Amino acid sequence: MDMNDNQPVTRAELREELKAFEVRLRDELMGAMRRIETNILTAFHGYSRGVSAHLHDVDTGQHDLRIRVSALEDRVMALETRRPL
Repeated sequence: MDMNDNQPVTRAELREELKAFEVRLRDELMGAMRRIETNILTAFHGYSRGVSAHLHDVDTGQHDLRIRVSALEDRVMALETRRPL
């Protein structure tokens, strides 16, 4: 159907044109929503990788600190339990 001429349009033609427009609009919206979803998921994935790396560093540092504190506790215990001369 050509909208530029001044010919009358039947209801059936109008319904057909509206249905085609609805399908095109739905397809475009679905594509846009999929792109948005992909962008959001990609952003969250990048963020979670950074947070995971940071937490790994914190856990490693905490483990190292526990080892050092344990060594100090052992040394203090050895000093405290040593018999006087």
